[in-house]
Amino acid sequence: MGPVSAAAAGGRREALGRFFETRLRLTAAPADPETRRAFEDSLFTLCILMGQPCAPEALHEAVQYSES
Repeated sequence: MGPVSAAAAGGRREALGRFFETRLRLTAAPADPETRRAFEDSLFTLCILMGQPCAPEALHEAVQYSES
């Protein structure tokens, strides 16, 4: 894996970790607007990084990518 590919892979893993972290925070504080914004931002980031317009597809692809 080249340097660009390694950086991209690290970014995807970091974004996936951030998504799961913010999802847990949102579960604990569903009415907190700052937490909701962080969650939505993390999901949007996954969509961009995975090249998927739909959040469920982006999340699925990110999890599959991290497991390979």
